[in-house]
Amino acid sequence: MRLSSFDVYPKTLSEFRQRTLTGGIVSILTIVLVLLLTCMELVDFVQVKTVEHLYVDTSRGSPPMRININISFPALPCSVISIDTLDLSGTRPDETAMIIEKTRLDAGGRTIPSPAAQGSQVPGGRPPERRLLFDGGGGPTAAAAGRAGAQGGGGATDRKPNGLRDLGHLAGRGDILLSALLSELLPNVFEDTEAIAELRTHLGEGCHIEGSITVQKVAGNFHFALQKADHHVLMTVFGQKESLNVSHVIHSISFGDVYPEMVNPLDDSRRILTNSTGFVQYHLKVVPTLYEPWHGQPLLTNQFSYTELFRTTQELDKFPAVYFHYEFSPIMAKSTQTRRSYSSFLTGLCAIVGGVVTVAGMLDSFLHRLTRVLGTTPK
Repeated sequence: MRLSSFDVYPKTLSEFRQRTLTGGIVSILTIVLVLLLTCMELVDFVQVKTVEHLYVDTSRGSPPMRININISFPALPCSVISIDTLDLSGTRPDETAMIIEKTRLDAGGRTIPSPAAQGSQVPGGRPPERRLLFDGGGGPTAAAAGRAGAQGGGGATDRKPNGLRDLGHLAGRGDILLSALLSELLPNVFEDTEAIAELRTHLGEGCHIEGSITVQKVAGNFHFALQKADHHVLMTVFGQKESLNVSHVIHSISFGDVYPEMVNPLDDSRRILTNSTGFVQYHLKVVPTLYEPWHGQPLLTNQFSYTELFRTTQELDKFPAVYFHYEFSPIMAKSTQTRRSYSSFLTGLCAIVGGVVTVAGMLDSFLHRLTRVLGTTPK
């Protein structure tokens, strides 16, 4: 009896209880509403949410960053495309830091199977050697002179015949250094017939480039350009710079590892040039990101945003190219996966049951009093 005196829920005798139709309806609705809200609370509890935070990046001595590349050039053969990177300090990555694979594509975008190493060639290697077309007496052959004149370079041959004869005599001895010097000073008297014939066999093909480049975490750029040492071959085959179409499809570009639900704005983007070709530049703002999954180790990676700029070859007087300039933001993003705690879940359940039952009791009491006043209390 002493313990029962603390009961704050006094009971009434069953003889004094009255069940009504409105009370039954309210009770059924109460049970349905409690079950519905409980299911919603359970779904919200098991769902993993991502919370974003921004703060100043104070990290020092960041490790090197890997740039993942997957891009296609439907109008350029693989043999004329080179990829290179350069940061603000003037540092270029060595060959071990650049893992690039090239795959030839036909006009329909399908892969061309080839046993040659061109499909997996790492750009930046030595260009094909060129032959200086001199006859046995040290002078240029008639065929070479005719080709040079047709290409607009015959004037230099006519002005200094003796010098060319002497240089040709030295070049015939196998002086590699002198041949390289002549290639820079007099490019029109050089002709790589094998490279020209090989490039003509690949006209109409495309190229798919995929791989990664490991760079220091310093602002810089990586770009897809035409082989500088092969400009003479390019002009012989294509005729003019406007014929070098740098239309491209960016399948994916990322800086570091990709985590679930990460959005890279350049993925599956197309830049098709129909009326003119030129210099395409992408300016990327890279944001260091710390991703903390619900289960697993934290991942340090990067997100980015970009702007785009296009200039024609007539505006810049340059060979067409595709440049990606990147710089790092001083703000670091933190993406954390989280879930509600058990205490919060239990508190929500108690609030649902208690609140719904209380409101339903008030509603039932109001309806019961109303029916009594109207004199239509249901039996």
